[in-house]
Amino acid sequence: MNTTAGKYIGINQRVPFKVLDQGILSYLQTDVVNREELKEYLREFTKGENRVSKAANYANAILTKPTTALKTIKQNLNADTYLRLSEKERKALVLSLVALTYPIAYDLLVALATGFKVQSQINKKFISQKMSAIYGSNRTLDIALDALLPMLIELGAIQRAKMSIYELAPHSVLQASILTELFIYTDIRLSGSKSILLQELTTRPWYEYYSVEYKKEIHNKLLTFSEARIGGGYISIS
Repeated sequence: MNTTAGKYIGINQRVPFKVLDQGILSYLQTDVVNREELKEYLREFTKGENRVSKAANYANAILTKPTTALKTIKQNLNADTYLRLSEKERKALVLSLVALTYPIAYDLLVALATGFKVQSQINKKFISQKMSAIYGSNRTLDIALDALLPMLIELGAIQRAKMSIYELAPHSVLQASILTELFIYTDIRLSGSKSILLQELTTRPWYEYYSVEYKKEIHNKLLTFSEARIGGGYISIS
């Protein structure tokens, strides 16, 4: 699903957090992602078999395509430890998987964060203009935004102030090392960089939504740290 600008979008329907949350739990319990099970979860939120089937495809992709991230999650979390994470932490994990599967979600969050740095509320027109500059102005993009904005609200990144007006949701800090690494890994990979400076963890747009407590001595195979004289050192993808 490419736009006239040649950028891949890939998603045009909301996938509820509860479906993805349950899907991750099932994956940790059984080591498989069951598409038919996902469809059963989706029937609680989505009407019509065609829409259910389409949403199941998106959910299945989110739970299978980011293979490096999912492998690392599996190595560091089991069903019990996943359930002990707060809902906010599980939403941050899901947010990373959504962005890794559909990078338009990352581009959207970066565009929003850029706007939030200069004003507390952003309207839909601003969002459409920012995203059209990347993806071109077309109906495919409009449909994708209509799917993604409710997902970002549900995942705790933004909140709706009123109709077509958005603002940042209350800020949270990620402390669990696996969540911190996953969140940083997502930013580095989707920004097209190979590494970022340690000091950038407080300035890059991605961290407007969740701050991270990065411990350079603890790694779960997603990141490496290199000492440097500038910026506190470099964080790189393994």
